[in-house]
Amino acid sequence: MDKLETRRLAPFKAKASQYLEDKKKSLGLLNKALLKATTHRGALGETWDKLQLLFGVFRDWINGNYKEMPTRSLLMIILGIVYFVSPLDAIFDYIPFAGLVDDAAVAGFIISQVSEDLEQYKLWKKQVTSEKESDNNDKISL
Repeated sequence: MDKLETRRLAPFKAKASQYLEDKKKSLGLLNKALLKATTHRGALGETWDKLQLLFGVFRDWINGNYKEMPTRSLLMIILGIVYFVSPLDAIFDYIPFAGLVDDAAVAGFIISQVSEDLEQYKLWKKQVTSEKESDNNDKISL
């Protein structure tokens, strides 16, 4: 499966590299991906949660909040998002069920490739969220 997925994603690699170099352009990509995901939320099923994790990492990187993601992993995440919003992929999205299965397969592949880094991100996110909640509780107590 790795070779098949790698071949399928190869055409999107150069485009992903461009987004890695331009955070403003990356924000546009994220917005397109969020719109597509929201539009197809019901049909995405479990893939929705996977995409939200990838979008979260990407958003926190764009905003400069999360800097610990290795470049290789970030590139893989961007590559998956580029594939998700790609017009070539959209052809398959018009075939009921088939297009979203394809998107789910790619999201699963990307997550499997960067799983350790995603676990680190989830720990970081949990800590940041906990600290914000603690700060909010302190403000309420005053």
